[in-house]
Amino acid sequence: MKPAPFLILWFLKMAGSLAITMPWKVIYCRPGEEGNTPLFEHECVHIQQIERDGAVLWTLKVFWYLLRYGYQNSPYEVQARELSGY
Repeated sequence: MKPAPFLILWFLKMAGSLAITMPWKVIYCRPGEEGNTPLFEHECVHIQQIERDGAVLWTLKVFWYLLRYGYQNSPYEVQARELSGY
């Protein structure tokens, strides 16, 4: 995980999130979370989803799932929690 640059850090704070996986398969996190292994494992599930679905489709589905199910019930988030335990 890489420390988030300014705009991504701002987004993470506004969203109340600790990390985000980008379609180009980079994980950005808030300062101090770089060694958070459970969080890293959760975000790695998103990397696997990107590799499976492709970056464009994954990105479109992220937004669709957010609109349809909300963040907590998004199928990508549910799967990441189930597989990572975080």
